[in-house]
Amino acid sequence: MPVTGHHIRHVLPVWLMATLSAVTLPVVCHGATRPGATRPPFNTGSGFFVAGGRLYDYDGNEFRIRGVNRLHWDSDSADGIARSHANTVRWDIDFGRSAALNVGLVKAQSIARHEVPIVGNWEGTCSSDPARLESIVSTWVTQARQWRRLDRTFILNIANEWGPADSTVWRDAYIVAVKRLRDAGYLAPLLIDSGGCGQDMDDLAKYSRAVFDSDPQRNIVFAIHLYGNTDDHSASIRTVRAGNPTVITLDSSAPDHPMAPGFNGHNNSWSGLSAYQISGARGMTQLNGVQPARVNVGGVPGAWTVTLQVDSSHWSPYTGGATLVDYNGNYAVRMARLAALRDSVGAAYIVGEFGPGENIGSSPTSVTPGELIKAAESHGIGWLAWAWDDMNLPGCSADDHGFSMTRGCGRYRGPTDLTRFGHDVVLNPEYGLATNARPASIF
Repeated sequence: MPVTGHHIRHVLPVWLMATLSAVTLPVVCHGATRPGATRPPFNTGSGFFVAGGRLYDYDGNEFRIRGVNRLHWDSDSADGIARSHANTVRWDIDFGRSAALNVGLVKAQSIARHEVPIVGNWEGTCSSDPARLESIVSTWVTQARQWRRLDRTFILNIANEWGPADSTVWRDAYIVAVKRLRDAGYLAPLLIDSGGCGQDMDDLAKYSRAVFDSDPQRNIVFAIHLYGNTDDHSASIRTVRAGNPTVITLDSSAPDHPMAPGFNGHNNSWSGLSAYQISGARGMTQLNGVQPARVNVGGVPGAWTVTLQVDSSHWSPYTGGATLVDYNGNYAVRMARLAALRDSVGAAYIVGEFGPGENIGSSPTSVTPGELIKAAESHGIGWLAWAWDDMNLPGCSADDHGFSMTRGCGRYRGPTDLTRFGHDVVLNPEYGLATNARPASIF
């Protein structure tokens, strides 16, 4: 992932965490599992299975994915990942190599180290062409005899970040893909990334049910990747001017608009935010919930505004207390929506990728790893950090200005081998891998 930009961090304040209690619950990093789950009768496999939106190992014990992405199959990463206590490793495998060699590598470097491998094909990254997905699935089908040797212990990630956003093409292509893979004899869980380079929420919200229901095994995990389409922008509301439309003045004297960083009151006012989640409003309680909005914001420092596309002419007067976040992009709201999908659809949902934040990379976000992990944990959502070995400097090395968790080609023998990002994800005493990741009970 390309690295650009500057280091800017916006931390969701404590007062907003309180007002979002409906979507951001207390952190449960050591969370209780649900032992003894029974494999559903329609699931005929012998490995991991999904039931009631949760992932279980073949002994029926719930398994929470807490792990890392491994970008380079040939990096010096295996020992370091094992020391990190990651319980899952998502592999970018070179399918130009023989399947037998790849299967042997995954067995030796993940399964033998008590890590659940998620094996993915990266040949369709950010493509929306159904023919590309069809080709990827054909590779899986051709190599099924070898990869099915791992059916009991692995998860098959069909294609990294393939598909259009908010599209029936994503739905229909994956329904076909699932059928072909099941017809080829794969019984392991299938991991399916959302479209829009993995970042689209609408594919999951609108179409993941149809894909899940098409699977005779009902054994699917869906993933979203949280980068530039995810934010932690927030603000409290000072006043509301009732009418049609409704104009909200924010309680902020920041030099830039809190919902559109970069707008200083005189330049481009486009925010791209088309809906806000509002909570805690007193008096004008009709304001609470999801409200459509214009994508252009306004105001000046001390009097920033957003405009809702709603008629509040006959609502009760606003008396205070409200907070406002981006409904489509706020990380806490997104995590709550994943949990709601899990509970309604019955499939499992995870965060398949997230980076260091700090507004770097080709799809920058200011959301910190801690914000994302704590929100995921509060809802029982699994997660995978990107990436253990995404080196941004020559000589297979990395610094704190990229996406690598390690400084030297995936090696990790002590804290100094980790980047700031890696140190946080691995060693943070509240939510890090070393403290909270638990291997599957089958190991």
